[in-house]
Amino acid sequence: MKNTINQKRMLVMRKGELKMDLYDYIWKRKSTRKYDITPLDSVQLDQITQFADNLKPLYPNIKIEYEITSGIKSILPMNPIKAPHYFVISSEKTNGYLENVGFMFQQMDLFLSSIELGSCWFGLGKPAEKLKTKLPYVITLAFGKAAGIPYRDHTKFKRKALSDISIGTDDRLEAVRLAPSAINNQNWFFEAANGKINVFHKKAMIGVINNLNKIDIGIALCHLFVATKHFGKDFSFSKETDKKKKGYVYTGTV
Repeated sequence: MKNTINQKRMLVMRKGELKMDLYDYIWKRKSTRKYDITPLDSVQLDQITQFADNLKPLYPNIKIEYEITSGIKSILPMNPIKAPHYFVISSEKTNGYLENVGFMFQQMDLFLSSIELGSCWFGLGKPAEKLKTKLPYVITLAFGKAAGIPYRDHTKFKRKALSDISIGTDDRLEAVRLAPSAINNQNWFFEAANGKINVFHKKAMIGVINNLNKIDIGIALCHLFVATKHFGKDFSFSKETDKKKKGYVYTGTV
């Protein structure tokens, strides 16, 4: 088998619901930064791409594509995460595209955990080779067989207390609290009342950090989506006109 596996697929924007219950993996996933660099076999890669082609979008009309590559560069003087494979994710730039990317590929992050593989978001990377797509590059998700155990006990998560990031009571909030974010910033806030959750994120002064914050809120919304489905509820996401919170930007309501 060649050590380089490059393939491009356009994601199929299907309106079907997520058929797998990935809720349990919210409580045990971890960001994997050390990998066995042996490439996955074609059977497992096919399983992964089939799941990728059916990710549920937050915004179905936004065009998004991915390529699976074997190389990535860092935009800073630091080494990138060395993994056998990388999802290199591209999207048209329109309102909500960053949240959409985070929402969709956090489903992949949880799925990879469910098949005993590791993964890690890499926000400061860039493709090592010219991409086949004409859509702008957004972010990378590294993945492969972890060099160690790809799980952790949920008590080991280093996260802010619910009281610091939310107000109100909802059974889904703890799953959202465990969502990963860039440098573990957790720049979000949730208002729960009457079965709904209003979602906010902080706006950063630096453009790249603000973009990562938007991807992060999409990741948190994915956890909220998975928890909503786990509890047997219908997931819907919309924007209302009267939601404001000082120091935050309103993202939407679930």
